Amino acid sequence: MKLFIFDMGGVVVHNVMIIPQIAAELGITADDFFRGAGSDPSVTHTSPYHLGDIAAFMKGEITTEQFWANFTGRTGIAVQGDPWYKHFSPVIDEGTVAVIKDLKNAGYRVVCGTNSLDAHYRRHQELGDYGCFDKVYASQLMGIIKPDPEFWNRILREENIEPKDAFFTDDFEENTEAAKKLGITAHLFTDAAELRKAAAPYLR
Repeated sequence: MKLFIFDMGGVVVHNVMIIPQIAAELGITADDFFRGAGSDPSVTHTSPYHLGDIAAFMKGEITTEQFWANFTGRTGIAVQGDPWYKHFSPVIDEGTVAVIKDLKNAGYRVVCGTNSLDAHYRRHQELGDYGCFDKVYASQLMGIIKPDPEFWNRILREENIEPKDAFFTDDFEENTEAAKKLGITAHLFTDAAELRKAAAPYLR
């Protein structure tokens, strides 16, 4: 193994699922928020985050201002400021960060591969949350989101690594399964203790 790729939200940080808080501020349900964002909360084949304007936002195809303008156009709700930034208060998982540090101390390169959006990326930078990584691959800068196979292929090309030499962890099974299909060793994240068990063979 040569490269470890970590998802960010739900793995390295928690308290990141903020749509319920945004919806509450706007006086609507979370499902109505997804509809206002051009997504479909009833989908079963993928996450509603991977559809509509949320997906476009995470790909960097639209700006924060465009996202909220489109949302207002669909819902008639005028949005003040940027709720994506206002409600985002990530909390570091110290156990996961400890695993990352141990991997780096063992000589491995550890990068972040994250579906992100501008407000959250900026907030993580302000808080220094990316400091444990050798490099960050953020979807809105790459123009592509997980689980598209090209997300991992882009990282592998940039890092000059074969799939068999990469390990990936994410808290969404849709993403870990997509990585496995490429020949990447993938671990579905549940908690730092289980992650440490999965990483143990590489830390001996």
